[in-house]
Amino acid sequence: MAMFSAILLVPLYLQSGYTTLAQALASMTFMTLGGKFFDKWGARPLAVVGLTLVSTALFLLSQITVDTEIVRIVLALILMGAGMGLTMMPLNTHILNSAPRRLVNRVTPLTSATQQVVSSFAIAGLTGYLTSRINEHMLEPASAGNVLVGSASGFGDTLFLAACIAVAAVLLSVFLRKPRIKPCEEVAVD
Repeated sequence: MAMFSAILLVPLYLQSGYTTLAQALASMTFMTLGGKFFDKWGARPLAVVGLTLVSTALFLLSQITVDTEIVRIVLALILMGAGMGLTMMPLNTHILNSAPRRLVNRVTPLTSATQQVVSSFAIAGLTGYLTSRINEHMLEPASAGNVLVGSASGFGDTLFLAACIAVAAVLLSVFLRKPRIKPCEEVAVD
């Protein structure tokens, strides 16, 4: 949920999608590294480091204002992409390695479907929260009806919520265990 928030919110805030190219390139680069590091260290250290990068990036993005330089936003997006790259592939591989061999063909589509459902909830939940925060900020005297200031404050609040969710994910990733290696089970042939 936290990872998809920047993919949704930053282009919406900037009214431009080209800025997220830096995030995509960083994700692609670190996904390759994540695969190599997974073989050495497993999923837990990569998830902790990757989700910490995501949390940091979201916190940095939550501090944006109307006057924030684009370079600061791009650097935060690079951090976000690096964290996503280090986290997503190792966690997916960890899930597949944890499943009994006979159920892998069911786990793969279930994992994909779960990601789709969570991203849908993230989009619905975060846009609802964003709307309510923008409306709240528009009523404050500091905004004085200034749509840009109210919007920036609402986006900041929403990205801070996403950062909190990412911190919770970091804490949960500490409890990841290596999958138990079981002797190969014979698959019944119909």
